[in-house]
Amino acid sequence: MKNLIIYKILCLIMLLISLLPRRSARFIADILALLWFDIDTRHRNIALDNLRHAFGKELSEPELHAVAKKIFNNTAFMLFEIGWSYRYTKSDVSRILSIEGLEHIKTACSRGKGVLSLSCHLGNWELLVSGIAITGYSPYAIYRKLDFPPLEKLMLAMRQKHGTCMIPLRGASSKVDEILASGGIVGTLLDQNVDWYKGVFVDFFGRPACTNSGFAKLVLRTRASVVPTCIVRDGKRHIIRFMPEIPLVLTGDRIKDIEINTQNYVSSIESMVRQYPEQWFWVHNRWKTKNYSLLSQKPDAVV
Repeated sequence: MKNLIIYKILCLIMLLISLLPRRSARFIADILALLWFDIDTRHRNIALDNLRHAFGKELSEPELHAVAKKIFNNTAFMLFEIGWSYRYTKSDVSRILSIEGLEHIKTACSRGKGVLSLSCHLGNWELLVSGIAITGYSPYAIYRKLDFPPLEKLMLAMRQKHGTCMIPLRGASSKVDEILASGGIVGTLLDQNVDWYKGVFVDFFGRPACTNSGFAKLVLRTRASVVPTCIVRDGKRHIIRFMPEIPLVLTGDRIKDIEINTQNYVSSIESMVRQYPEQWFWVHNRWKTKNYSLLSQKPDAVV
């Protein structure tokens, strides 16, 4: 009963947010972003440190701070966009979205092995779920369950309202295999840090980043086509871009295949982020997991 009451309150909050005009939402988001950037020193420092490693040779310190502030602003404004999407119909989604590169999805689908739409936390990634659904396909998306049931219920309803079917990450393997075998489309994100035993270390902006190896294993097992996909904000509109399929590399060595293909997937994500650095979620501690095999090679390492 308690969770139901909280869920109703969350729905009311979403409804109220959805009634805000864009100018008011932008004004409030700017204030929230400014406060967040000033008060939350931990995440501000993570974002700035990440940006220095990635763009320190290209941008000055004031420029890095400017990008960091835009990241906080992008995230704050996205909360209002999520609220607006609470009332969006399919025609509303079509009105604010442009689709580019749909031919790459069509070509990949024609192979009959299923399609994996590879994306990242860029732009308003929540809108990407609805955006793919309005292209005429019936996509699936893998997601990590939230620990707060009322919010989980709300987000699930919003993500699925336009035709996308959400698949919980835990235990998703057999379901995803089944979908791909039938030629379906499955979307997933591959830009978050994982523990060392769940991933492989590949280069991301010049640093080893522990990346979930399960995606490459899935592709090797199913031979599904991998189509890089992103959504970016362009003024008052959003653009979904489908890019050419990433060819699967097969060397005959399974371990190498996992590492090489994971690197190729992460490199495609890096190219997306480089184009729109102010729209990626640099607040995430992407390089948290350390490669201790590399650390042990340092002269001052403790043996």
